[in-house]
Amino acid sequence: MHALARTARIALLACVLPLSAYAAEPTSDASRSSAEWWADVNVASYHFENADDYLGRGRHFNQSNYGAGVEVQWQPRHAVSAGYFRNSVYEDSWYALYHYTPLALGRYVRVGGMVGLVNGYPGYNDGHAAPAGALVAKIEYRRVGMNLIYLPRIPGSTPNTLGLQLKVRLDR
Repeated sequence: MHALARTARIALLACVLPLSAYAAEPTSDASRSSAEWWADVNVASYHFENADDYLGRGRHFNQSNYGAGVEVQWQPRHAVSAGYFRNSVYEDSWYALYHYTPLALGRYVRVGGMVGLVNGYPGYNDGHAAPAGALVAKIEYRRVGMNLIYLPRIPGSTPNTLGLQLKVRLDR
């Protein structure tokens, strides 16, 4: 339980620190008068490589990574998120991430990256909180959206993976 409490404190800190940048960031036409709150639902992942190379012969990745979280977006390109999901190696994971999506592709799509912390992967920092990073495409229309998350291959640790989160806006 001590490790869980430490991970929770780290996750909280990872979410609060980027929010402090909000007060210092100048306003512009793209800024919002209030933050957007989203409920994120983790749905699935697809692994582009064979599980035998990562988990051992005859084992399979969990492609149904159900979980839930919250995302707070204070400007179109800045957000933080935290939540829980059942990861690809059938373990419980908690995450805290900062999202930076500077590239707009039309009105409803933003692309960028996410960095933060994740736990629950026995082969990565013995399952304790560890650095995490991914590319993200956010597709948002009014009250619904999705995050397509791409995790690049890390030899011996993580295969190329595509994840899907569905989102519902809470503050309207």
